[in-house]
Amino acid sequence: MGLIERSYRWVSQSLANQLLFTYLLILTIALVKVSFWALFLIKTESINDLRNALEVEAVNLGLEIDNDLALDSPEAKKRIQAAADRHATKLGVSITVVDNDGHVVVDSGTRQPQGQNISNEPEISDALAGITAMYRRTRAANRTEWLYVAYPVRAMGETRGVIRVGFPLTEINQRLHKDLIIFLQLILVTGMVTVLISLWLARRVTRPIRDMSAMARTIAASGDISEFVPVHRKDEIGELGLSFNQMIGRLRDQERLRQEFIANASHELKTPTMAIGAVVEALQAGAANDPELRGQFLSSLERLVERQSSLIRDLLDISRLDGGLDRRWEDDVNLMQVIADAVEQIRPQAEKKQVSLANDTDTDGLVIPGNGIQLQRALVNLLTNAVNYTPADGNVLVCTRVTDADHVEVLIRDSGPGIDPTDLPHIFDRFYRGDKARTRVGGGTGLGLAITREIVARHHGSVEVDSAVGKGSTFTVRLPVKVKK
Repeated sequence: MGLIERSYRWVSQSLANQLLFTYLLILTIALVKVSFWALFLIKTESINDLRNALEVEAVNLGLEIDNDLALDSPEAKKRIQAAADRHATKLGVSITVVDNDGHVVVDSGTRQPQGQNISNEPEISDALAGITAMYRRTRAANRTEWLYVAYPVRAMGETRGVIRVGFPLTEINQRLHKDLIIFLQLILVTGMVTVLISLWLARRVTRPIRDMSAMARTIAASGDISEFVPVHRKDEIGELGLSFNQMIGRLRDQERLRQEFIANASHELKTPTMAIGAVVEALQAGAANDPELRGQFLSSLERLVERQSSLIRDLLDISRLDGGLDRRWEDDVNLMQVIADAVEQIRPQAEKKQVSLANDTDTDGLVIPGNGIQLQRALVNLLTNAVNYTPADGNVLVCTRVTDADHVEVLIRDSGPGIDPTDLPHIFDRFYRGDKARTRVGGGTGLGLAITREIVARHHGSVEVDSAVGKGSTFTVRLPVKVKK
């Protein structure tokens, strides 16, 4: 495995490593850019300062020897030589004096022999044309970079000669090299400090995430949801921890409900099953030979089977609702038709109990987005309860009212015994049965209202109850209306 592959795996295996690598990379790039920018500025400023100094020295020397340049005599050349040597020694530079034809008059460094024509060199050529020139050039002899400033000496509007001052850039380059080493040392030290700070910061940032990840693995492996993630921060990581704990809380609630559901379902299925078994044993023991007893036992068996079938059907329905298996919840539902079908379905039961069932709805053309079959099932559950718990000669009324442009309410009123206030908060819970007359008479499965609430919730609506003992009950289903475009 190569170094690049190992490094990639090290970075990709941990969020802390990714943060560390990112911080270090950004800082390194920034420091390198700043370092080269600083070195460039230092070199540029140093060369500009050196050029100014060399130009000033050339001007001073020019003022000193301008008269001697006009004289073509050994004495004048000696004075020019002495002046050039003096200025060169003072600054540690090389000075070459050239006449107006480009021939070397004197050279402090003895690099250029007297009389040699160097007018082809660019700085000399520019200066002879009357321009103060600066050039950088590398001497072939020792590969040293030099900076040359050529200054034209003028008198009476004519160029009498050129003074070229040269200085090796070795010192500047050496200083830049030292500065580069210092910058690299700073980058290294800063990088080490950054690594330590980044490690601390990355560990601090990712510690809650690691805790949540470990807890998620524990939950996945063992299903243990007994603990919460400790949250000590108020930033986004803290919010994530709180959300994670809320999820665990929801899982606990769901697990509690699941266990209660299984226990209640088992109990509800066990009761009729045992009763069926008792009836079968009685028939096998000889009751089948007595026509009267046989008829009673068979009628009881029929009721028990019907009750168990109803319970199983309700269990399947609520399981289907919990699992979201029925996806058809965006049909256009004619509310008036759904109510009418639900009322007609319950009417035989109401007539058998001598309960007046009235449909006073006026929602013609009102469309509800959802599932017509399921919505009818919810209304049938409410109507069944209303009829079951309403005494003979009582009445059940279904009516509607439009509350606003976006919602409609379906009200189902009965004249039954009402619901005790202590039972009201729980009547939509699964398998809940109070001890009052309303919960004793019908003998239902305890799932009807829970199924109704789930169906209405799937329609983005709500169901509420208003009841008082001795004054009947009113169930209100609030549903969104499909807005006409």
